[in-house]
Amino acid sequence: MILLPGLGQAASVPPGLSAGIAGPVLTYVHLFGLLGLGLWLDMQGRGTPGAGAGLALAAGIIAGLLTRAGLHLPFAGLALEASLIVLGGLLAATFTLPAVVGLVMAAAVGALHGISLSQWGGPVTGNVLFWPGMLMGCVLVLSSGVGLSATLYQIGGGKASRVAGGGIALLGLLMLLNVL
Repeated sequence: MILLPGLGQAASVPPGLSAGIAGPVLTYVHLFGLLGLGLWLDMQGRGTPGAGAGLALAAGIIAGLLTRAGLHLPFAGLALEASLIVLGGLLAATFTLPAVVGLVMAAAVGALHGISLSQWGGPVTGNVLFWPGMLMGCVLVLSSGVGLSATLYQIGGGKASRVAGGGIALLGLLMLLNVL
């Protein structure tokens, strides 16, 4: 089938789209931050992690667009790394926040990811499919965190989620200390 013209190209992913998807999936701070956010949103136990996830994505898009327009938040990178410690600590302690506070926190974490991801440069960001790919990667990782919550609960109950939270917090601490 590959010998037929066009079929080999139809199966390939455009370079801008694949680079956009790879951003949140292959970068430690985004991978573990969004996974941790998804885990934590599902752990809140209100049965609707989608509201927090949607709010985080919307805040990330808005903050990313504002950053691309020239509005910069100082120390956003450090705040993003610190958010790993906060999310990991909340997961490890199995601490549940009031719904409004949880949504505000989800929006803040989403905005920090949006700011960081929007600062990417290079020729690939000029591709029209790069930014939709970036959003797809964020949705993929965030929803994977929500799904991972159920899997971890089946494996080890609440203990597995607490261990995952401790690992995320440790990763955030190592990033803040410039070890990673």
